[in-house]
Amino acid sequence: MQFTRPEDWRPRGIDELEPAAWDALRHSGSACVVAGPGAGKTEFLAQKAAYLLDTGACPPPYRVLAISFKTDAATNLADRVRRRCKPELASRFVSLTFDAFTKSLVDRFLDAIPAAWRPTRPYEIAFPKRQQIDGFLNQTRFNAPEAWQHDIASFTAQIFEPEVVGSYRLPYGPISPQTGAEFAVDRWWRSQLPSSGTSKLTFVGLNRLAELLLRAHPHIKRALLNTYPFVFLDEFQDTTYAQYDFLTSAFGGTKAVVTAVGDDKQRIMVFAGARKDAFRQLEADFSAKRFPLVFNFRSSPDLVAIQHVVARALDPSALPAIAKTNRQVNGDVAQVWRSATKAAEACYLARWIAQDINLRGKSPRDYVILVKQKSEDYERELKSAFSQENLRMRNESRQVGKITLQDLLSDEICRIAISLFRLGTTRRAPIAWKVAYSSMLEIRAIGDGDDDGARRVEGELTRFLDELRKEMPLLTVSREAAVVLAEKVFTYLDMPSIMRSYPEYGQGDLLNIIIEAFCVHLMLSSDGAESWTNCIDAFDGVGQIPLMTVHKSKGLEYDTVLFVGLDDSAWWSHKPGDPEGLAAFFVALSRAKQRAIFAFCQQRGTRENIAELYELLTDAGVPEVEI
Repeated sequence: MQFTRPEDWRPRGIDELEPAAWDALRHSGSACVVAGPGAGKTEFLAQKAAYLLDTGACPPPYRVLAISFKTDAATNLADRVRRRCKPELASRFVSLTFDAFTKSLVDRFLDAIPAAWRPTRPYEIAFPKRQQIDGFLNQTRFNAPEAWQHDIASFTAQIFEPEVVGSYRLPYGPISPQTGAEFAVDRWWRSQLPSSGTSKLTFVGLNRLAELLLRAHPHIKRALLNTYPFVFLDEFQDTTYAQYDFLTSAFGGTKAVVTAVGDDKQRIMVFAGARKDAFRQLEADFSAKRFPLVFNFRSSPDLVAIQHVVARALDPSALPAIAKTNRQVNGDVAQVWRSATKAAEACYLARWIAQDINLRGKSPRDYVILVKQKSEDYERELKSAFSQENLRMRNESRQVGKITLQDLLSDEICRIAISLFRLGTTRRAPIAWKVAYSSMLEIRAIGDGDDDGARRVEGELTRFLDELRKEMPLLTVSREAAVVLAEKVFTYLDMPSIMRSYPEYGQGDLLNIIIEAFCVHLMLSSDGAESWTNCIDAFDGVGQIPLMTVHKSKGLEYDTVLFVGLDDSAWWSHKPGDPEGLAAFFVALSRAKQRAIFAFCQQRGTRENIAELYELLTDAGVPEVEI
């Protein structure tokens, strides 16, 4: 294979990188790339991957490992690399979430986990609720020696597993508690690994087992290092105690080159155990050099100016970003809408969006409804008014089976399956064909240069699609027919082949969870659909306005953001000066490319506790309008 000389390499698929991004890309050591919203952090990682693979800095058979916090972010990064690299190079780029990566290690090497901590095969994934953790802590305190009860009483359901369990390294044998924390951790693990019955592990628990596995078996760690000399970390500001500890156990003190990107001003996962010092710790532990980026490729100059007011509230030393996008709207780029009732708010929102779509020729997916929490409540309140304006809204934070809709849609197998459905309804779907064909080459294990194998797969795929196109028109669109077709598609994909081709599905029940969620969502999408094309459009969200929580919006962007519920009720946990609340507000504001609207409804409550958020908007010159 012929590589590009580093001095001749140019960015792939984009015009240029900002100077600091060039410096970070060419830097041969570990790096912290710190950048605000719209700076193109994910794009930078895609370019860095292309640079390493194109120039031979990461030669065959070595791979680049990218670890993200969210499933959709991992998928997005992998897609970008595929678009910027030749297939033989892109195949050496592996993009996973922290949870998928640690789970895959546990599933693959479960029998090598020290006996005291070895879970059953299979095990279940547990998602304990706050009340369950509170009950556990109360019971643990009651049963603890008196000298430790005060320490255990200081633990809350919010911090116990992410921080206490997440930062505790398991010994090779059973725990002999010497403190209240160790007593509580020991009892927590006993609840996950009962002496009889199926183990029930949280993702924090899987992380801790993966970390123990690497310490107990150095040859597994060596195998990782011999596979992945380069490691990328996306949205690094949200890295938890457990994830960072796993990172140092796997790659710390080695020759691995770690590149982390993120923005402390967007740290909104502290409640889930995110470290507050992740970048400083990485600089110390990996001798990482810091590279600040200042360009904003997303938002218009006026929006960037408003964002800077909030950024300085989070970090007084924050550098002003340089907007690289032009303003495309007249009038205010941001407003606060004040209404008396929820009904009035819903009607105005729906009418305004419908008019703006018609006036500017935009798509419904150019808009997003953001909320702080409980998206299902807002869905009920808004849906009727939106329907009256012939607008469809989709709650992308809702559960579908055991995962959220957003996580389902970003899953690799879901994307492959829905591409086959799309090709079953039309022959003119080049993107769907590209996804389906390239994926089938991987699933059928066709190597580079195997022209006969590629032709065989193409013929097999064409025959399957011909059958699907004949069968779909014969089936009336219904939930029952949706399940029949889904079974046909997954049978063609061949589950054993998928499990061999995609390590994340190789063990455990993730593949079954995805298939179940896919079928549930396809059935729901068939309701009211006049054709299978309409059903697949509904599945993909075509023509639907997304509704989601702020936390689910990370990494996404929209022409217009409408934040509903900027009140004390939705922001019940916010306290003046709370950095995580300010960060969530900053994230919501910075999703917007052209406009940001904040809606306050008196019927929902007051805004005394979050007065500082309104003060920031006032300081930025954002007007308030009665609707």
